[in-house]
Amino acid sequence: MSRVLYEMGSLSWMLRGACRQADPELFFPIEAVTGPAARQAEAAKAVCGLCVVRANCLSYALEAMPEGIWGGTTPEERRAARRRRFRRQASAQSPGTVSATCAGHAAGQRIPPGRTA
Repeated sequence: MSRVLYEMGSLSWMLRGACRQADPELFFPIEAVTGPAARQAEAAKAVCGLCVVRANCLSYALEAMPEGIWGGTTPEERRAARRRRFRRQASAQSPGTVSATCAGHAAGQRIPPGRTA
């Protein structure tokens, strides 16, 4: 089982998705932000807007990062949302805190106050 599927638990919510009643092609517009592809993306988002499992779908999409319209968002919108989330998490750390991924910390070395690795 993939990490995403393991962390997300059951994906049975997908069976209740409004998209199951629509043409699957609708949710995979060509990579363009104007013209027919933009209208297709908006039509797919309209289906998502009425969906009872939209929150589950969006949570899944933010973790798995699949192609197409999921949870009422495009891949570009999900990438931007993830960047915002990572920025918020990074800014929530206090300035004096050294990340667990720091080479010195990973090696088990203590870092004296006022110094960085």
